[in-house]
Order: sequence, then C-alpha cells, then structure tokens
Amino acid sequence: MSLFSFPDTSSITGAEPASRSRSIVIVGGGIIGLAHALTAREAGHEVTLIERETRPLGASVRNFGTIWPIGLAFGPEREQGLFGMRRWRELGPLAGFAADPCGSLSLAYRGEAWDVLTEFSSQPGAPEGFTLLTPEETLARFPMANPDGLRGALFSPQETCVRPMDALTALTAHAARRGVKFETGVCVIKVHDDAVELADGRLFRFDHCVVAAGEDMKTLFPIELAAASIRPCRLQMMRTEPVAGRLGAIMVSDLTLAHYPAFSQCPSLPALKQKIADTMAEHLAWGVHVIAAQHADGSLTLGDSHEYGQSLTPDIWMQVDDLVLENLATFTRLPGLKIASRWQGTYLKSTTGQTQVVLQPRERVTMVTAMGGLGMTLSWGLARSTVASWELLKEPVETLL
Repeated sequence: MSLFSFPDTSSITGAEPASRSRSIVIVGGGIIGLAHALTAREAGHEVTLIERETRPLGASVRNFGTIWPIGLAFGPEREQGLFGMRRWRELGPLAGFAADPCGSLSLAYRGEAWDVLTEFSSQPGAPEGFTLLTPEETLARFPMANPDGLRGALFSPQETCVRPMDALTALTAHAARRGVKFETGVCVIKVHDDAVELADGRLFRFDHCVVAAGEDMKTLFPIELAAASIRPCRLQMMRTEPVAGRLGAIMVSDLTLAHYPAFSQCPSLPALKQKIADTMAEHLAWGVHVIAAQHADGSLTLGDSHEYGQSLTPDIWMQVDDLVLENLATFTRLPGLKIASRWQGTYLKSTTGQTQVVLQPRERVTMVTAMGGLGMTLSWGLARSTVASWELLKEPVETLL
C-alpha cells in the first residue's frame, strides 16, 4: 500500500460480528465516512466503505488538521467536539499518527478583543481549563507570539493538531485492520432503498447506509440537498517549509474571535466586529481569518479565506494569500517564512447557521453534510449518534477502543 492509497482489504476478516450484526455501507472516505465506518465496525458490524478516489483528496485532507472545541458554543455541541478531541488523541497511538495535544492560543491586539476573551472565559457555564494570560505571561510561555500591541491571550488546553493526510491515511489502514472493507476508485451512481449501485454495475446491499460524499451528494440526492439551505464554500490555504522553533499552540488572533459561534454571546463582540469592519474591510470581503497550525515536522499550515457560490472560478488569488500572511505577521514572529505549497479546498456550509446537517432521504439512509469547516472536530461525536440511532451500540464508544 502506498502512503496515500486506500488499502486492499480483500483478504482481511477482522473481528467476529456481534449477534445483531448488520450490513453497513458508507459512501465517502473522508473523515465523516471513516468515523462512521470505524464506529460501526467497533460495534461489531459488517462495514463496507466506498470511495470514488484511490487516495484521500477532498476537504478532509485540505484543512488545518485542528480539532477545535474552542470554536463551539458551550453545551451539547462543545461536548461533541470534546468527544472528538478524545477520540483523536486515543486513536493517534493506535493508528500510528501524531495527535499533538498542544492546545490553542487566542491572542488579543485590540481592546475589544481582550474584552471578548475576558467575557468568554468568565461567562456562566464556561468550562474549566481556560487560562487568561497577561502579555508578559504570554511571551514567557509562547515566545513566537508578536509582542507589538499585545493586550493578552487566552490559552485553552483542549485543541489538538494532526497532519490531515497522514492522519486520514493511518486511520484508513487502522479501519482496514479492524475489518472495514474498502471499495475504491469507483463511483456510486445511485442509492436505492436497500442497496447502492456502482458505476461498474455492482450492487452493495445494506441494512443501513451513510452518505458522506461531500459535493458528490448533489448527484445522489439533488432534491434533498437543494432543500437543505446549503452552499459551497471555497478556501485558500498554504503550507510552509519547516520553521525553526515551536509555536507551542495553535495560534489565532482577533479575526478568528469574530468567526466562530463560541464567542457569539460575548457582549463586546459587536464592538470587535465593528472595529474589524472599519480597519480590515478587504479581509472581511474575502472572509479571511488566520490560523497557524504547526505539525510534527515543523511545517505550518496557514489560512484561510471563504468564498461562497455555486460556480466559483478556479483561480488561487495571490492577494488573498498576501492578506493571510499580512495578518499572520501581526500576531506571530516567524522570520524567513517560506511557502512550500498552496491549495484550494471546498466544503458545504449551511446558510442557516447549522454546523452539521443530517438528512434522511430514505428510511435506512442517512446523509451527512455541511459540517461548516468543523468536520474534523465533530465527526466522531456525530458518528456515535448515528450508530446509536440504529441501536447498534450496547455500550459507550469509549469502551470499544
């Protein structure tokens, strides 16, 4: 098996199925599909995953690799994100990929941003673990933060960083070892009530089916997808050559506080958004907010932007990359930074604010889409809920590892 290929599972038998074993078909080999496949297989059921490519190529390998509970509103959704964080950290050594429990550092350079961080960490229901840092404390712990104009920072220990291609490849091999069967390099052209039909004419029958095929879902369930208030979002990202030193955490700044729903209840957020609108109009026009995530080899994944629409041009806009790098320089000190690669990614996003859209186009078919850029964080918890809804699980997922 090459580093970036799905495995040949024709000779793998896996664990003995449970007494209530059912046939599960997963359409899509990204993180949503893999999470559902592995969760169902851990419960002792026969699982076949069908993927049109021969290696991971979609949104699941075009992101930061950040597991991001801090972006989720307090309550059930944050708990789902924390469950995902635990799964990534547990599966890292089992599957053989690096899951760095580095946490996140939200840096404030405007008074309004510092007010948001203070309010966020002290609001009713805020979980333990957040640490507000003075500028001096921040720079002592994270010397690669930019000291110019720094008001303070919020450290959160929950966020985790993986390198997406490495993690997806390792997870796929781990799922194969656990007995998930893979059919790759062939398209699903139709989902029937109890079977999926492949382009080569084969049928795979199922008791339950999960469709997690990204943009391909518009060819399988166009009516249902059109009615779900979803639109494509395209982003631009970059990866650097390895840099000397460690960031010590996933780093973000003022723009990111205005992006994620977790901060929406902070009284100072409208003032921060207005200040950003007054001073960073071009960043807002391109939907830029900047995350710097460092991987085990020292390279950084940087981005990103957000363009919405059905027929976007294929261009990678250099002015967008310039905006990202310009903002990065306001909250990090990374001299001699060299860009090694650039790419685009596309995911589906709800236009009504949902962070995960789950549809039931057939009685035994679940369609999962529009994770809004949080698929790496939310997929494991969603998979647990989906499998539990089939009454397949007899005990919590945590005990099945």
